[in-house]
Amino acid sequence: MIPVFYVPPDTVDGETVVITGSEAHHLRRVMRLKKGDPVMVIDGVGNACRAEIEKFPGKDVRCRILSRIRNYGEPVSYVTLAAGLSTGMKFDEVIQRATELGVSRIIPVISEKSKVKLDDDRRVKIKLSRWRKVAIAAMKQTGRALLPEIAAPAMFPQVLGGFDQLGQMILFDPCYGSDSLQIMTASENSRFFTLFVGPESGFSRAEVDLARDAGASVVSLGRRVLRTENAAPVVLALAMYVLGEFN
Repeated sequence: MIPVFYVPPDTVDGETVVITGSEAHHLRRVMRLKKGDPVMVIDGVGNACRAEIEKFPGKDVRCRILSRIRNYGEPVSYVTLAAGLSTGMKFDEVIQRATELGVSRIIPVISEKSKVKLDDDRRVKIKLSRWRKVAIAAMKQTGRALLPEIAAPAMFPQVLGGFDQLGQMILFDPCYGSDSLQIMTASENSRFFTLFVGPESGFSRAEVDLARDAGASVVSLGRRVLRTENAAPVVLALAMYVLGEFN
């Protein structure tokens, strides 16, 4: 398997790409790759390059591009995961699994029952920085070229009314769900979907009603209640299957 490395988009110049920083260190010191070795380079905005190592200027790695691939490893549908912000490191797991499964955007949601309240700008910046690193690692591991957008935490009503490209909305709830996941249908004119998953204590009845009023369907995953860090990847996997992304 060809090793995958992430670079910012502006490091791709014509027929060459320069790998820098921690990625270059990993290539040189950990993987000990040599001149002429093949690599796959992804830029996080949907582009991938098959390349080979050309030289090692300073601490960087310069590679010659052999071919380019647009939307490498990306699903056809644009899926947003609006997941209840969870305690501890659980949301890191949500970011990782969601990225691996092909999500395009992640919105951390603060709901009525959320145990986590991020009202400090400094803490938000630290969280966003860490989540981005988790997503980059998952993007490389799973072999996709698009780094999911990770929005700043938002209140539940703000998500319903303040974000574009929500498309068909589905809220998952073990108590109030009555619709079927089979209502998800992708077409040329309908490729946008948003999946709502609650925090540890789930959504309130008022939030479920608010989502329904906004046009969301409410789906149950059955009689077993999943942990929030498990529920998000489960609903994403089910949705991607229904949309034909595993074919």
